[in-house]
Amino acid sequence: MDNTFITTLECSVLGINCLGADVHEVILQLPQDSAVAYRSGQYLLLASLQGEFSPFSIASAPDEGGCLRLQVLALNAEPMKLLAELQRDKRARVQLPFGDVTPDLTDSAPLLLIAAGTGLAQMHSIIEQVRRQAAQVPVHLYWGVREMTDFYWVSAWASWEAMANVQLHKVVSHEESSEERNGMLYEAVTKDIADLSGYRVIVSGSPAMVYGTLDALVAHGMQPQQMQADVFSYAPRPAQ
Repeated sequence: MDNTFITTLECSVLGINCLGADVHEVILQLPQDSAVAYRSGQYLLLASLQGEFSPFSIASAPDEGGCLRLQVLALNAEPMKLLAELQRDKRARVQLPFGDVTPDLTDSAPLLLIAAGTGLAQMHSIIEQVRRQAAQVPVHLYWGVREMTDFYWVSAWASWEAMANVQLHKVVSHEESSEERNGMLYEAVTKDIADLSGYRVIVSGSPAMVYGTLDALVAHGMQPQQMQADVFSYAPRPAQ
């Protein structure tokens, strides 16, 4: 990606809310005089007090204006410390925008969004932009976690369920659940969609999850070029 327009800004921290499953929503306010623009599906870099930048998908839609929402999983010391710094100082230094996974919502080809854990943040931005633009593109979201308790609260979920062009699926991989589907994300996708040829596919998760999904969907008939993922840029698969 051409980083010519990458901007470093100091934002106000408007709030940090626990969403459950050790995930926290961080709400940032861009400076009023900033002219930064981003597209749904992109990410930013958030700095700690030590000056180290960490990537986080932007969960908010560009149409939300100067409000940036992040979904931060705090399972170990590093993100917990970062959240504590943000809560204490009420300021955050960010660089944005980054990422080439920015779907054209005027394209009528259906979107297949596959997210593991907090990979949902990237999809959140995309679906919220679809809703705000009243775009008619068909959207199929598959959100997977290991256990039922790993699902966290998504305030927009009820609004998404009301959209005729959005189909939502929750999948639990490592626990038998009577409430949601069981198995791997790619298993749910291949069971539901016999022909992937017309889909634009976006996947967000760990490199192992993304490449495993790629292989499974290619075996199901998808062409590799149909899939987009930030992993392809920051963790390219070694040449065979």
